[in-house]
Amino acid sequence: MRADVVVVGGGLSGLAVAAQLAAEGLEPILVEAADRLGGRVREEEIDGFRVGGGQLVHTSWPALGALAEPAPTRPTRLSLRAFSPGVRLFADGAPVRFGAAPSRPQQAMATLLAPIGTVNDKTRLSKQFYRLARSPIDATLSGPEYASGESFSERGYSPVLVDGFLRRYLTALSGDEDLAASIRGADWLLRMLVRGRFAVPDGGFEALIRLLADRLGQHRILLGTRAHEVHADRVSTDAGLIRTSAVVVATEPAAAATLFPGLHEPHMRALTTLWHAVETPDLPPGPDRIPAVLIDGDPASPIARTTVLSRVAPRHAPAGRELLCTVVAGHDGKQLDVLDRAVTTRLQRLHGVSASALSTIDIRHSERALPAMDAPYNFTRPVRLIGGLYVCGDHRGLPNIEGALASAARAADAVLADLRRRSDT
Repeated sequence: MRADVVVVGGGLSGLAVAAQLAAEGLEPILVEAADRLGGRVREEEIDGFRVGGGQLVHTSWPALGALAEPAPTRPTRLSLRAFSPGVRLFADGAPVRFGAAPSRPQQAMATLLAPIGTVNDKTRLSKQFYRLARSPIDATLSGPEYASGESFSERGYSPVLVDGFLRRYLTALSGDEDLAASIRGADWLLRMLVRGRFAVPDGGFEALIRLLADRLGQHRILLGTRAHEVHADRVSTDAGLIRTSAVVVATEPAAAATLFPGLHEPHMRALTTLWHAVETPDLPPGPDRIPAVLIDGDPASPIARTTVLSRVAPRHAPAGRELLCTVVAGHDGKQLDVLDRAVTTRLQRLHGVSASALSTIDIRHSERALPAMDAPYNFTRPVRLIGGLYVCGDHRGLPNIEGALASAARAADAVLADLRRRSDT
């Protein structure tokens, strides 16, 4: 076989880089070892419910937003279903809104944090929110690098605020329970409270996978095909040798390090996602017309965050039933039945639903759910290794879906620049 570019890995990053290269007139081939595309965001349907890894996206993310922009050559575009602005923190028995309407970031803390933090906390954090809301995303990710826990102390935040909200928020969004995350990454996550909204793709992440696969072209995808060895001019696979002018490895970090010995392999954080169903009449209406992402402020609770997903994205559940998505950080994946009982007990308090009304649809544990962005963290790791060999994924930048898509764009640009340089000479 022959291809202009071989992309190894059929997750979001691999699909995005291959689709961009195809849009530029190249003939890429994507090889994926599994029998389905999607990687860590792959979903499936169980009894009419759409379940997966419980990932969230955000309307402020530029790489994701580019997929939602209309274009004459791309009639199909991504549609997002957004939660209410900010988040709600369940503290002292009540869900308190934390965040601000995008039009008024300077008042991010004016009516919030009633049960959490001091007056000085409100002043300092509202000023920080104002700065974050006014700054470009790139500016948020630049500047001095420290662990977030150390930086929060230097900013003068009280232990009540740090433990009562900031630690719980970073745990919910990045699995960082010990505040080891880069302060630049932590500020980037805090910025999402005052710019844009958390969301999920309409139709689930399968809709995003299909959109990218359609832009690439199904005839350019080889499923059930593992890459065993890569070189700048060829890839050895289960389907045989593929000759090429460039190779992009877009697998998860451990697999990428196997193909590229010596490649930086980040520490990965574990997440467990639990999916529960409830009959619509048995689930009380929440405080918001459109639900918010709910973060559990109780440090003794196993729950990091939970959402009534079907009230934001109705296609995730059959008519007359609701779907709850709950994420637990740092669990070891053992005795999931015990974890489920503890989560179910807590969901009764968080959502006001009886235990008898909840039924468990699915439990998914991933030891390697997302890269840890522990300080010092490089948010722009190189995607070009040498001429002809490239790598992309959420381990090359922001450790989330936006990072996967943004690194794919960087890798595609690097491939195109190198191939044009070669053709010019």
